[in-house]
Amino acid sequence: MGKSRGKCFGFIFGLGDIYDERLPDGFIPIGSDPNGNAICVSINEDSSDNIYFWNHEEETENSNEMRNVYFLANDIEEFINNFYED
Repeated sequence: MGKSRGKCFGFIFGLGDIYDERLPDGFIPIGSDPNGNAICVSINEDSSDNIYFWNHEEETENSNEMRNVYFLANDIEEFINNFYED
């Protein structure tokens, strides 16, 4: 159920066709950078709402290896707040 739900949201944002079957299970693309990397939110139970950077240049055959996925923030609010100086 998690993976199909992730696909649904990815297609809503217009990113699903680009990243389909390439992102780890339970990761929804919510944005991308000019180089083809993705900003994702996790819907996995152990990391729900966490925001990650997915680097396509380090992509492996097994998308669930997570070697090319980097933690950015605990949730979307923290992620956005990181754009502002205190």
